[in-house]
Amino acid sequence: MNGNKPGTKYSLILAGLATAGWPLTSLADVAQDLEVSAANEAVEKITVTSSRRVQSIQDVPAAVSAVNPDEFVRSGLTSISDVIGYTPGYQVISEGGQRGRGSITARGVSQLGGTAVTAIYIDDVPLTSNSSFAKGNSLFFDGLLGDVERVELIKGPQGTLFGATAISGAIRYISREPALFDARGALTADMSATKGGGINKLYRGFYSLPLVEDRLGITLAGFSADDAGYVDQVDALTGDVIREDANHGDNYGYSADVLFDATDKLSLRIKALKQNSSFGMGSAVNIAGLDKQEMYGKLTSNRTFGDENTSQRMLSGSLEYEMEGAVVNFTSSYVKYTSGLAQDGKPLYAPIIEQLTGMTPGSIDTVPVTVDVESKKTTHELRITSTAQGKLEWIAGLYLADESTQNQQKILALPAEIVGLLAAFPSDYKEMAAFGNLTYYLSDDFDLTLGMRYADTELALNYLRDGLLIGASEDLTLPTAEADIQTYLLTARYRPHKDMSLYARIASGYRPASANLSINHPVTGQLLSQPTVDQDNLWSYEIGAKGDWADGLFSYDAALWYIDWQDFQAYASFFGLRTQGNARGGVTARGFEGALTISPSSSFTIKTSVAYSNSTLNEDEPSLFALAGADLPGVPRWSLSSIARYEFDLSRDTYGWVTAGVRYRDSFPSAFNNGDPTNPTINLDSDNTLLVDMSVGMAWQDLVLNLYVNNLLDADDYASFNAQMIPGTGNMDITGTPVEPRTIGLSATYSF
Repeated sequence: MNGNKPGTKYSLILAGLATAGWPLTSLADVAQDLEVSAANEAVEKITVTSSRRVQSIQDVPAAVSAVNPDEFVRSGLTSISDVIGYTPGYQVISEGGQRGRGSITARGVSQLGGTAVTAIYIDDVPLTSNSSFAKGNSLFFDGLLGDVERVELIKGPQGTLFGATAISGAIRYISREPALFDARGALTADMSATKGGGINKLYRGFYSLPLVEDRLGITLAGFSADDAGYVDQVDALTGDVIREDANHGDNYGYSADVLFDATDKLSLRIKALKQNSSFGMGSAVNIAGLDKQEMYGKLTSNRTFGDENTSQRMLSGSLEYEMEGAVVNFTSSYVKYTSGLAQDGKPLYAPIIEQLTGMTPGSIDTVPVTVDVESKKTTHELRITSTAQGKLEWIAGLYLADESTQNQQKILALPAEIVGLLAAFPSDYKEMAAFGNLTYYLSDDFDLTLGMRYADTELALNYLRDGLLIGASEDLTLPTAEADIQTYLLTARYRPHKDMSLYARIASGYRPASANLSINHPVTGQLLSQPTVDQDNLWSYEIGAKGDWADGLFSYDAALWYIDWQDFQAYASFFGLRTQGNARGGVTARGFEGALTISPSSSFTIKTSVAYSNSTLNEDEPSLFALAGADLPGVPRWSLSSIARYEFDLSRDTYGWVTAGVRYRDSFPSAFNNGDPTNPTINLDSDNTLLVDMSVGMAWQDLVLNLYVNNLLDADDYASFNAQMIPGTGNMDITGTPVEPRTIGLSATYSF
């Protein structure tokens, strides 16, 4: 079925200041490292591949930001969440404050369902799960510490070229190609201290060398990041500290990348990577009530200390062949990630199990509670891209995906080995798609692009449950969700002169249909949930401008957009049990982004950005306990950032720099809330967050030193909240995720 029909077209008025993150370069920004010769102070333009062909970022008819990850890492900003904090229109909603945990959204598109709304790629390999039962909405690949040349953040739906789960945008890690001539390498060591916490340690390095000059090269890279933590675990009854810095996390990763240029026209690239992270407790702390006061004091939590591990693996092979008038790319990949959580549920479950079995109180020693999730995904993509110069440019491709997931939850009482709960949700997702773009140049300065993608998707789900706390066991094969989906792209691009580009863009995106867990009314037996969840369909209308002015003194980038989102997928909770559904009335979102970069000289730049989003429900949504006009959870209205950087010479071969930056994000709701007693979720707005970062550094020959302070003012805001009623008790369970306290560090990088 095809529910993708354009909504009412709105005329858009270009407005806004411009975007910049520190130290990222956005749409029309100049390259981060200005190379100025004495004869000609020419500004290097950035090229990106966000449109699946190499283009100047100024010529891409879409909102794209390109980031140099090394500049962030040297300043102690070592997570993709830090990059997003300086990218207008993007945000991360943290679910625990750990690396790679939370949801990434853009442009008023909230993460409310089980399937992610932002697609994440390494080169041409999609990493995001397409299943709503694989935690793809709350786990993401954080690859900033790998051997990455740049990160491209594309805003707005990208359904034509990037497929499902790209309805808010796409993030691509572009890895450096292995060296075929001269070897290169770098080592970085970083030590920092977080207020109220421990000492953080980061080590990172890579080495790239030719094995056969001009033909075969390899890159080996790795990192180890020890995040010391800053949240203390306390006893729930006394409030006494049990374990300091309990949100300590260990992270490591390594990769190998091989490039073989068999001929001048044929090349093969094979890449493998692994990343692991583990921690004992999340960063969320206990909040006593809706007034946001801490239950036990700042940065304390009574949550159970357990063992949570996440592992991500990827193996990919890419073949590129240049033929007459076109380039053929074929990429096959295997991506696997696992997530395991183990905690002791004795305080909650032991009394219940002892009572139900007639055991003497105290008979149960421990009650391990485990949640294990696994996703295995294989993809194949064949793409042909035109290279001939002329009136026409085109891209055509085929795509195939096959993903199997496991989601198992278990409660086991020991030593009696009584199964309190065993629930499993194995699912299988399959997708076949064909896509293409055609660009026609009416003149050298004006062109039109038309794109389309056809996808056939299918998600099958089983539901198995057993155990003392469940009662009767079940083994159900739930209705398979199938859909035939078309997405479209139409852009018009006009260049009044070489330093300015204007564009208009209409694009659509979707998330695939999904099977669903059924929930019945505990008294009447009435089915409360949907049997299946339909795909949601999003149309975006955008106009923008970007370019340089006054010989590069000013760079600007502005976009105004409007979104019509139908049948959007969202979670719904009934009597404390969560399932999914569709908001049939849809969502309307509108906003703008703008950026302005001022470069009075080659050594001094000021970048300022602002973004505004407004996303509201069109109608009452009883199944989601939401009313018409309600703001979507997780969508801040305003965000802005500004950064100034000044470089200066210390000697003939040594130079230094000073940077100062500020980033702000408006508050946003945590949930819909209309007072329905069957709905346990409660809305609690996040804090407005304002963070100030500073650094001072120097570069001498091959050595770079950087002293930095992040969250200079030690803001103690809460980035997000989660509030729910505990069924049957009348009590609330509220947690808040604080921003990381002030962190002071020193990094050193040696290149060779």
